[in-house]
Amino acid sequence: MIDLDIGMITLLLFLGLFIVLMMGQPLAFVLGGLGVLFTLLFWQPSSIYLFVAKIWGAMNSFPLIAIPLFVLMAAILQESGVAEDLIRMMYQWTGAVRGGLAVGAVFVAAIIAAMTGINATGTVTLGMFALPHMMKYKYDKELCVGSIMAGGSLGVLIPPSVLFIIFAIVSQVSIGRLFMAGIVPGLLLVLLFTIYILVISFLKPNLAPSLPKEERPTWTEKVKGLRYVLLPLLIIIAVLGSIYGGIASVSESAGMGVLGTIVAAAIHRRLNVPMLKKSAESAFRMTVMCMWILFGSFTFAAVYQGLGASGLINDLMVALPGGKWGAFIFMQLSFFVLGCFLDPVGIIMITAPIFVPLAKSLGFDPIWYGVIYVMNMQIAYLTPPFGFNLFWMKAVAPKSITIENIYRSVIPFVILQAIGLIICTIFPEIVTFLPDQMMAAYTK
Repeated sequence: MIDLDIGMITLLLFLGLFIVLMMGQPLAFVLGGLGVLFTLLFWQPSSIYLFVAKIWGAMNSFPLIAIPLFVLMAAILQESGVAEDLIRMMYQWTGAVRGGLAVGAVFVAAIIAAMTGINATGTVTLGMFALPHMMKYKYDKELCVGSIMAGGSLGVLIPPSVLFIIFAIVSQVSIGRLFMAGIVPGLLLVLLFTIYILVISFLKPNLAPSLPKEERPTWTEKVKGLRYVLLPLLIIIAVLGSIYGGIASVSESAGMGVLGTIVAAAIHRRLNVPMLKKSAESAFRMTVMCMWILFGSFTFAAVYQGLGASGLINDLMVALPGGKWGAFIFMQLSFFVLGCFLDPVGIIMITAPIFVPLAKSLGFDPIWYGVIYVMNMQIAYLTPPFGFNLFWMKAVAPKSITIENIYRSVIPFVILQAIGLIICTIFPEIVTFLPDQMMAAYTK
């Protein structure tokens, strides 16, 4: 065994993490491999059995079942035609306004987020169906892809968020309260995105022109188009209403959501064996990727904590100026930097076991802290060079949109998300009001 202080171990561990990731190796195996390697270097080989026990305990977590169900729900939704109808309906109502198509994309992304809990569905679906429509009407391509990716990122904040489920499992806080706490911050970001798009479109009309008058729908057509929002609303009510009403657990409500999307596909006459097979395969791939990251992160976090990370972090926080707010700012900056290079699931698994107990000891509300945490992870999906939404958009965007266009397009929306995070930090009641009201209603 090697005898080194925890500061040197931290340097070696994260330097190894950075180097191997830069070599293009999968995050799950990098985290797990480093965890096993450092166990062999600093502990006895028999200690590896501890990881097996920890992973087995995580696999038996009932709320974890919700993750594959929500992913399957998102996959079926993408194939069902519901999102396409939503896009058409939203454009009927917003297209006459400068920037209206981009605003409509953000609204549709928020609705998709409230149905699925992941951001890939909104980004990919809008990239496939909304982006060509916006470019047809001479919208600036960077405004197009930026608004779509920013809207897609709402999937990790607006419930039922898969990241909230993972955070709750790791941090031992209420999933239902986290879901409730994410609603208002999510709507706040929708408002900020909308204001920015409308203002920039007003100042620079050539970026996002309104639809020609001859192509604008009549009021009769607009009213008829509202029927396309009925199914999504029913799915949202079935999922979130069953949780908040105490009717079902998170995992059971995810099952209801899957049933709702299957019914929606049947109504749109797209329910068939090939569609279900394709959706199941897509959900299986994403779920397996997520679970391997979880298992690798469990191993990495366990060895780092076991070697004394908590003591190092506590000593570091005590030495920082500014008291608890200095520590809070340091944690947020750490999340932002890690978000440029790591998957948000991996970031939560590595940092939450260390930072969440520290945040509680500093007097921060764990529900509020969890929402701020996930808002920072939302930014991670957009920050270059490795933000997931950037690559999902590149996969579906036409060749005329380069990776440089995509990188530049997210800058104003990352700033807006940072502003939203700061607002929720200064005014914590934005986050805590609804979960507090929910708890008050249950205790009566």
